[in-house]
Amino acid sequence: MIQTAEITTTPISGLYSEHIFDAPIHTEHWTWVKFETDSYDTFYGQFKGEPRQIAISNENDCCYVLTDLLFYEINRKQPRQFTTLNYDDVGGLLRNVTLTPSGQVMLSDYYTIFISKQKNLDTSKEFEQQITPIETPIMIDYIEFKEWNNHLLSIHALEFYTQQPVQLTFNAQTNEITQII
Repeated sequence: MIQTAEITTTPISGLYSEHIFDAPIHTEHWTWVKFETDSYDTFYGQFKGEPRQIAISNENDCCYVLTDLLFYEINRKQPRQFTTLNYDDVGGLLRNVTLTPSGQVMLSDYYTIFISKQKNLDTSKEFEQQITPIETPIMIDYIEFKEWNNHLLSIHALEFYTQQPVQLTFNAQTNEITQII
């Protein structure tokens, strides 16, 4: 089972096993991810698109890799089982992915933060039916998920109208976002 995942540079050829996580899209840009299993085996994954973020948690059976083109959901027990969603399927450009302490998927585009209704996404269903937008205290732009501190996620963004930086906190226990003043 995959225990860790990190975005990395291209590995030295032949040093580790490699797997291409292919998708029906053409690009010259690739993301490399180094995975380590619970038996300390290391392998590298190659994903289409430029790197954005990775989300992995012991509370979720999947690992998520976000590139500038695609959103990958990888089975942590059987990594060769994966699904992809391109941004046309999800209605826009995804910028962030993280997992809550309970393992729920959180995503954002430039303006909206979403949380999944269940832990894993089902690519056979409409994406919009599986996520719920989270209300923010002000309209925001250029959302960036930063770091978790217990059940609180630090979020940086710009206030939509003034483009001034704002700090927000998502509380995973209440599913509410507050502005830090």
